[in-house]
Amino acid sequence: MDKIILKEITILYVEDEEDLRINTSKILSVTSKKIIQASNGLEAYELFVANQDEIDLVVTDINMPKMSGLSLIEKIHEINSDMPCVITTAYNELEFLHRAINLGVAGFVLKPLDLYKLIETCIKAVTPSMLRKELIRKNEELTKLNQELEQKVAERTKELEILANTDPLTGISNRRDFFNKAAVLFDNSKGNIFSTMLDLDKFKVLNDTYGHSFGDIVLKKVTSYIRDYLRPQDIFGRMGGEEFAILCECESLELFMLKMEQVREEITKLEFEHSDIKIHVTISFGIAQREDNEDIDSLLARADDALYEAKESGRNKVIFRNRP
Repeated sequence: MDKIILKEITILYVEDEEDLRINTSKILSVTSKKIIQASNGLEAYELFVANQDEIDLVVTDINMPKMSGLSLIEKIHEINSDMPCVITTAYNELEFLHRAINLGVAGFVLKPLDLYKLIETCIKAVTPSMLRKELIRKNEELTKLNQELEQKVAERTKELEILANTDPLTGISNRRDFFNKAAVLFDNSKGNIFSTMLDLDKFKVLNDTYGHSFGDIVLKKVTSYIRDYLRPQDIFGRMGGEEFAILCECESLELFMLKMEQVREEITKLEFEHSDIKIHVTISFGIAQREDNEDIDSLLARADDALYEAKESGRNKVIFRNRP
């Protein structure tokens, strides 16, 4: 690093000789970001306390009124032990240099000041701390980038999980997600579990007559209504085509049958329009109640048998099927 580094730093410059302080400050201000001037050690200490987050380097004379430069450095290092300090002095006695070394002074320049020597010493003194700050900044940026990346990965993972578990047309659970949720319900439930297989009546005829796009509209609207009617904990999934399944806990068979009957009746009231033609649809339900240790496949098979009976016996009805 070279003189460019000085453009990034703020220097606290302490000198009791006014002309020297003013002239040196003018020179340093050309090469650095900012110069804060002090005429004695006590004033410098107060300025440091007030501006410690801004100051990057302290340049101080040794022999000054109110507080010496070395005492100033000692007090500064009590606040910030890493603050680089440079001393300027007309003295060359070993006792000053020995104390300066013990205080961790980063460099010194003898008076009369050689400004090139002063600038060179300032660069050497401040470079390690500026490198540390740059490393900290880079690490913070890297940490932030990693956090942002982790968040994006988590968000994308969640999106992919939703896509993997959701029927793309209706937005409800697909077959895979339905069975996964069913396994959890079976493992944890202590109440009555009921399953429903449901199927739109004569849906193939509707598709053939009005087109698959219209059929998709019907499927989406019907499933949206059913999803809004169900509770958040109820499991609702598309098994394929126009066939759907519901799995949930309920207090009694009578109450569950009543709920499904209400859904069936409300769906008959839904109105669709195609080329100024108003169209209504019906739906058939097959219901089964889980018995002791019955697995999901057996339960759905009984509900499917009940659905078949509903279709064969006239459609647009709710049928319950006991276990043989």
